[in-house]
Amino acid sequence: MFFTDRLKTLILCAGLILLCQVCHAENIVIYGGDSFDPQTYLDNGKPAGVIPALFARISKDTGDTYTFKLLPWKRAIAESAQGKGGIVSFTLNAERAKNYDFSEPTYQNKVRLMVLKENSFSFNTLADLNGLVVGFPLGSSFGDAFDAAVANKKIIAETDTNQVSRLKKLLLGRIDVAILGSSSFQKVVVTDPLLLANKDRFKALPNPLLEDWLYLAFAKQMQMKPALERFNKSLIALKKSKEYDAIVSQYSH
Repeated sequence: MFFTDRLKTLILCAGLILLCQVCHAENIVIYGGDSFDPQTYLDNGKPAGVIPALFARISKDTGDTYTFKLLPWKRAIAESAQGKGGIVSFTLNAERAKNYDFSEPTYQNKVRLMVLKENSFSFNTLADLNGLVVGFPLGSSFGDAFDAAVANKKIIAETDTNQVSRLKKLLLGRIDVAILGSSSFQKVVVTDPLLLANKDRFKALPNPLLEDWLYLAFAKQMQMKPALERFNKSLIALKKSKEYDAIVSQYSH
């Protein structure tokens, strides 16, 4: 009799825990860049990449549904700033921390510097970019030190919304350096005949600009800390398992 009552109690507790998770579950809109391979990108019009894959796995733990809307980066930031949803592939810096609540780090991306072989140089510190014209996505941040160098005109910024145009500017000598994600180059060059024909003229500098931890963030006015707590709990557990590395490796090139 005691065993039967205890079993009933355990079943009831498990049911209450499951019910509690369902009650707190939300359908959460997540904004991201539409051409940030391997993190987030559109594949035949559908969201793809390592981050949507990680979120799909985390959804099983949190009970939350994450609906991705991938847009040009500046627009994605604007939508998130208005509180229409969260944003991923987001770098943490002092200014953003004033306006956004951040998750635990989700994914580490190596940010590469692409140059023409004939104009190659040694890159070891940020000062090596002083006086150079550097192309990168409009609205992007690469840490407080980089942002300050741009603001102080030590680095001459040439922003854009398209990786193809960025590499073409590099090819035509309009910029000295193009900033790309860890695996964007190989996918981008095959989409444009001019870039493909000149593929061998490009070179990625050996040292990355930075190894950039990326985050999920919500504008503070959304008051999403409970959802972030659920997300963080699942993410921390996932990163301790082999499953996290298995998901990430699917998108490594």
